[in-house]
Amino acid sequence: MLVLDSTETNYHRLLKRQIRKSLPVELADDPRILEFLTTVNQAYTEFQEDLVRVEHILEQSSNELFRTNRELSRIAEEKTQEAASTTKRLEEVVSSISEVLIQLDVDGKIIYLNNAWETLTGFPVTESINKNWMDFPIPLESKHKIAELFQSGSATVEETIKIFTSDDTEKWLGISLRHHISADQRHVGYIGTFVDITQKVEAEKKLKSYMKDLEKINAELDQFAYVVSHDLKAPLRAINNLSEWIEEDISDLIEGDTKEQFKLLRGRVHRMESLINGILSYSRAGRIKTVKERFLVKTVVDELCDNFDMKKSIQFITEGDPELELVSEKITLSQILQNLISNGIKYNDKKDIRISIGWQDTETGVEFYVRDNGPGISPEFHDKIFVIFQTLQSRDEVESTGVGLAIVKKIMDEKGGTIRVESVMTEGTSFLFSWPKVEAKETETNS
Repeated sequence: MLVLDSTETNYHRLLKRQIRKSLPVELADDPRILEFLTTVNQAYTEFQEDLVRVEHILEQSSNELFRTNRELSRIAEEKTQEAASTTKRLEEVVSSISEVLIQLDVDGKIIYLNNAWETLTGFPVTESINKNWMDFPIPLESKHKIAELFQSGSATVEETIKIFTSDDTEKWLGISLRHHISADQRHVGYIGTFVDITQKVEAEKKLKSYMKDLEKINAELDQFAYVVSHDLKAPLRAINNLSEWIEEDISDLIEGDTKEQFKLLRGRVHRMESLINGILSYSRAGRIKTVKERFLVKTVVDELCDNFDMKKSIQFITEGDPELELVSEKITLSQILQNLISNGIKYNDKKDIRISIGWQDTETGVEFYVRDNGPGISPEFHDKIFVIFQTLQSRDEVESTGVGLAIVKKIMDEKGGTIRVESVMTEGTSFLFSWPKVEAKETETNS
């Protein structure tokens, strides 16, 4: 073996090692070997340079990978903390909800419940999970309701059921469930809420009881008013008849003031009877339901105008859509219009009386007005005229019970409508009222 001096030729260190180890002496000076060794040395050198570059690249990549991995770890830690925080917040929110959140499988087995279940029923959540909710103390009637709803196949289930809590307290639940659909569009159960509506149900029961009592009281009141009015009218008729008989019997003895006194007596009797009838009408106003029917507003107005005594010079003017149709209590609306028209005629101080009746359809109802060309009403009396028995003129001047406008106001209050007065002294008065399409009571019932 030939051992070369490393200082003689500048070969790559690995090539020098191989020459020392394996190159025979007889070949050491061969020009071809030297050329070959030069070529191999160049290859070694290039390989070394490539290796250095690769090592450098690997080092850079390793450093970048390390930094990236450290950043990913930091992000993952942050996201994990955020997820934990969000989960905690969601758990707190769910725990604070007063409604029971529930998830059932298709057979009715409970998969999830929030803490409101235990608060509402007293049954621990941990013991309730995986139990069928029909296994809880639910009355047979409510179980039948639930079974029918689930068998109907409806996508949403809403019902009111009764349940007994762990301490045997009766509770009413409003259940609202909908189909739980999986990612592959299969019906896998139900999700929804249970709401404690015990107070609402009890309140509705009390309300129904109160309504029955009220209907009974109203019926008794009607009977009482009828009996009282009948008993009061009987002696009045007797007084009226007696005065007529006495006047007939002694007609040749009475004259002048005495004859006028008898006439005044019978006038007071008729006034008293009118007052009794007015009280009876007022007590029934707004309470007695009349049948709703379809009618044209103009037809009602025309019929009312035709019914008034035409001995006086009266001109009726109607303004409104002749085709406007209503589905409402025709008799009650007629009563209001009749009272207002009658007032406009009775208290009118003009020789030629003019009464205008108008109507206009709106979103919420129909706006009516009844306008006269009478003496007008002073502003300080605009509220007073709707009080029962209140009249602006002495009954000796204009015979009146003072009940008509009070009845109108009471009916409007019952229907949820409004009525107001506009007047110009010596020129006339307008009564404007809003007749609702939907009554206030119906609105409350629907809500």
